[in-house]
Amino acid sequence: MGNPETDDVSDALSDEDLPFNELPIEVQWERLPKHPPSRRWWLSKLLIIALFLSPISAAGVGLIPILDPETGWRLFHLGSPKTIVAVPGTERELQEEIAKGVRDVEERTRAEQEALAKAASDPNNPQSAEDIARQLEGVSDLVGTPGQEGAVDGTTTPTPEELAALAEEGALDQPIEPDPLRPAPLPGLDEEGSFGRIPRIADDGTTPFDAYKRPFERVEGQPYVAIIVTGIGLNSTRTKAAIEDLPLNISLALSPYANNLQQVAADARAMGHEIFLQLPMEPIDFPLSDPGPRALLTSLPEGENLVRLEWLLARFPGYAGVVSYLGSKFGSLDSAIRPVIEFVDRTGLMYVEGTNSGSVSLGAQLASNADSPNAVGNIMIDEIPSRRQIDARLNDLVELAKSNGVAVGIAQSYPVTIQRLRNWSSRLARQGVQLAPVSALAKLQVTPQSADEAEAARRDAALAEERAQKDAAPSDTGDGESETIEN
Repeated sequence: MGNPETDDVSDALSDEDLPFNELPIEVQWERLPKHPPSRRWWLSKLLIIALFLSPISAAGVGLIPILDPETGWRLFHLGSPKTIVAVPGTERELQEEIAKGVRDVEERTRAEQEALAKAASDPNNPQSAEDIARQLEGVSDLVGTPGQEGAVDGTTTPTPEELAALAEEGALDQPIEPDPLRPAPLPGLDEEGSFGRIPRIADDGTTPFDAYKRPFERVEGQPYVAIIVTGIGLNSTRTKAAIEDLPLNISLALSPYANNLQQVAADARAMGHEIFLQLPMEPIDFPLSDPGPRALLTSLPEGENLVRLEWLLARFPGYAGVVSYLGSKFGSLDSAIRPVIEFVDRTGLMYVEGTNSGSVSLGAQLASNADSPNAVGNIMIDEIPSRRQIDARLNDLVELAKSNGVAVGIAQSYPVTIQRLRNWSSRLARQGVQLAPVSALAKLQVTPQSADEAEAARRDAALAEERAQKDAAPSDTGDGESETIEN
């Protein structure tokens, strides 16, 4: 039974008598002041929605290029130039369109060549010079653009009449006939070294240069050019092309780092090319330009360089001389290059300066003073290995030969170089210049110095080297700090 007094009190209490925070939630919500939504209220709600949707939206946009590459490409290239946006189709469709265009061009060219070949075989339809030049357009990499009288860089390209003459002579496609040289090594021209057989002068005075060079007779007053192609043996395809496609009077320099050097040397001599050994030396920017392992270095003592020289000379037999490779620094120091030239002179070999400086080097001058066969590379033919640049350098070489009587070019065994050399050599006689092996131009470029001149040059070189070493030496602080660091 309830208490009447308590019941009366609870009935008398109402929501108005309770604090706000003790009221039920629905009552508190009803009593809250109601204001219309403000701009800040809307912005807060939009921010909440954006924060909630942004990860999903970013993932969705990122998946578009994966699900549909074409739509993704268009979506991300809306701001690109119209010429790019307007390209129709997918990437695969574009590639197929390009391939179709290439096939159409090839089929059209093939049809034209077949028609020209059929017309050429008809005895009742003789061809003119222009027709032959048109047939030779497919070998433009070999002969240049038919019909052009000249190029902007001064090179001359054959006219239709010249192309017709070349075609009649078979100079462009006729294989080179071998003219074998004697197999090497010849008896008495080598001896046992630290790493194998190395060249030596025979007991009867015959030198390896005389025995292994390609026979050639010069005519007094006739200008001559010589080409020596380096890097032979490093690439089998290029090596085969150089041996079989180049004129036999072009000399070949074999790299000491090539594989199967004995066979490469035998193949080159069996074809009729005289061969040389590349001699790697330290360049001025060493080690940025690295001549290779066991190269001759200025930082090594004389004995170590001579040991390396013996290793290089024992790589293969049958070479008529050596060609310096890089070596702009090593060949300019008397103390470094002089022992090498003396060793080469004792072995009866020719020394060819191949650093492409175009001027008489210290090594070539020392060889000339010792009455050893020598030559200097005047022009690097393919420093820029493009058809136009190679033709320009070959043209410079011909002009140099006309003015000086002889000129020597250094080239590398690039496919484009081999092609341009073959075409150039077939037209060389028309320019009044003849192609000769490098050995045939020995002792024609460098004038020997007298004993007094040679000694004065040696002293000057020694003083210059001593000054260079002092300039390169670290400065002394005076307190022994540098000495302590070295120790």
